[in-house]
Amino acid sequence: MNEVNAKELSSILSLRKEKSKESDQMMHYGLFQEAIDVNLTLIDIYQGDQKAYSRLGDALLKMGKSAEAHDAYQSSIYLEKTKKENTQIAVDSAMRADWNKAIQINFDIIDKFPWDPEPYNRLGKALSEKGQNKKAIQAFQCALVISPNSPIAKKNMKRLEKTSGLKASMAVASTTPGRSFIEETGRTGITKLVNIPRNFDVTDLIAGHGVDLISVDRGMRILDSKGKEIGSIEPKLALRLKKLVEGGNTYSANITSAGEGGVTVIIRETYRHPTQSNKPSFPAKSSVLGDVSMAALGYGLNDAGKQTHLKDWSDDDTESGDDEVFSPMIPKILLGGSTLEGRGVLD
Repeated sequence: MNEVNAKELSSILSLRKEKSKESDQMMHYGLFQEAIDVNLTLIDIYQGDQKAYSRLGDALLKMGKSAEAHDAYQSSIYLEKTKKENTQIAVDSAMRADWNKAIQINFDIIDKFPWDPEPYNRLGKALSEKGQNKKAIQAFQCALVISPNSPIAKKNMKRLEKTSGLKASMAVASTTPGRSFIEETGRTGITKLVNIPRNFDVTDLIAGHGVDLISVDRGMRILDSKGKEIGSIEPKLALRLKKLVEGGNTYSANITSAGEGGVTVIIRETYRHPTQSNKPSFPAKSSVLGDVSMAALGYGLNDAGKQTHLKDWSDDDTESGDDEVFSPMIPKILLGGSTLEGRGVLD
């Protein structure tokens, strides 16, 4: 798949919903073989439908076919793991500003799981970064077909409408150079900004873009690429970083998410002065970032939702998922993760 179409997606969703309802009715009336046939038909059309495999397992179990039911359940589990692993790759690609890779992997996810709204939002983000605004809008339209009230898709559609007249070169001018943000314990941290000016439109901010970290008398402020103040670093962290900057350290910062609930940034130590070799920029417990939501990785796409406490001085906005919330493990992403173990889907 190399393109998305909202009308075709609507047909896919309708058929899947119809067959799912039919399967549930068959199970309700004890027509287990009929339920098996319905789910096998659905799987034949959509091989990535893990829920169809799960329902198939239920029906097979009712028929006393335990071994086959086990295979069906294992297939469902395997598909879910595959989706999560590919999501990690998509997230990592965006964090490195490798938009070509992000586009391809999100297309791959959509090809197998077309009913999931999250890859469409990520795809829209990646396409917009490449200046392909028309295709980005189509991706967000698909997300709205699945989740009509998606604030992520709505806000990005609005943003793209504002910038649709810009040239592609302008759309990607401020893209962050490709690199991984998380490198060493104590050198990277995520924090939510405070004192955001009331007249500042946070929807203009794009996850992944670089911002300036400025030391001032009363703390540290964050400025956008035009030198306009976005907000300030939380006082406790600001005091720590300010002292380290005065001691010779240098830092870089990038937007991770922005929305009505606030703005978060990821701060990275780019140089540690020899006199501060034993002074980590971020306490060990805070910089590990074991569970950071996709919103914190730039997939809030100017959205904000419920908050997850990352550390004593920082919150991060998370995006509520459609069926579940996936929190990637950053160290595993950067190390390439582990290979999936599980059985393949049924033939």
